[in-house]
Amino acid sequence: MSDATYSAPPPAPFRVRWWQPLLFWVIVNAWGFVERGGQPFAGHQPSPLQPPGWVFPVMWFTLNVFQIWGDIRLLDPARRIRSRGLLIGLQAVTWVIYATFSLVYFTLGSSVLAAAWTVSFFVITSVCIALVARDDRSIALIWTPLILWTGFASVVGIHNALINPDPLFGTPALWG
Repeated sequence: MSDATYSAPPPAPFRVRWWQPLLFWVIVNAWGFVERGGQPFAGHQPSPLQPPGWVFPVMWFTLNVFQIWGDIRLLDPARRIRSRGLLIGLQAVTWVIYATFSLVYFTLGSSVLAAAWTVSFFVITSVCIALVARDDRSIALIWTPLILWTGFASVVGIHNALINPDPLFGTPALWG
């Protein structure tokens, strides 16, 4: 019999393989790969504030990289983050919003839902940055481009919803 006490081995270091974020990115973009965008409905008028179409895939790919990078850091148990569970839940909601945006805007043709999705993404991301900045400023900085883009996109989305009818809800254009 030994007098030595048992101690559990140290936990394995947090490790993410290259294919895991890539697979996640493919999954959240699955509907967007099928639904290629274009005009949400016949007669839709894009907001004059809206950038050219080629900007969106470039921006969103870049923003996805930043968000995934921040999310990986958020998941790392070695980082002391007080609101980790809440932040993971909020990040999951933003990914659901992102993954379903093409569905609500291009498939369903709803400029009202598209604006709501965009504003929700902006608000949730802003809350996430405020929460995580208390414990890990690097994650907050990584996510900052998301609030810059979605803040601008929220203005464009609201303007778009105001100048267009919404076939899904049967509402007329409210402005212009």
